[in-house]
Amino acid sequence: MADQEQNRSLTDLHDDMRAIFLTPSGQRVLNHLCKISYVNDSSYCPGDTHESAHREGMRRVVLSILRFIDKDPQELLNLPKEAIDE
Repeated sequence: MADQEQNRSLTDLHDDMRAIFLTPSGQRVLNHLCKISYVNDSSYCPGDTHESAHREGMRRVVLSILRFIDKDPQELLNLPKEAIDE
């Protein structure tokens, strides 16, 4: 029974994230998060392991959102410039 509840909870979370991040406003927020969290850039900071770990943590959170909404991070590279700069 607990497995069914956990699966339902994950399904609800998936649906909620899609409902939020696939709207025009949610897309703008997601684009901003991708930009500031090194999703399409290296998170490595030469000579600073703490900063590298911090950047990778930020990147991991946004990649998790992208996985939940079934969106490929590479798609964000093809967005119109005005959508990225907002």
